[in-house]
Amino acid sequence: MSKLNPRRIPATMADVEKAKKAAQIEAVGYAMTIFFTILFDKHGATKDELSVFWDEVNELSEAIAEGYVSISDLKNVLNREYDIKI
Repeated sequence: MSKLNPRRIPATMADVEKAKKAAQIEAVGYAMTIFFTILFDKHGATKDELSVFWDEVNELSEAIAEGYVSISDLKNVLNREYDIKI
């Protein structure tokens, strides 16, 4: 029989959810960094345009949080209308 690690502390569901939320926030930060860099470096977006873009991202995020639109809906529109599959 193997010994148990005395420093091992079992994670609660709250711990798991907290880690999941932190990972999601980090992933969104990575994605936004990539989007802004591409818009600026490759598409000539100005500082003002990036500011407007950021405001619009926040507005859409709020609409999602409030249940006016879902990520699934947005993915379907991107797929159907623009042939972009995420």
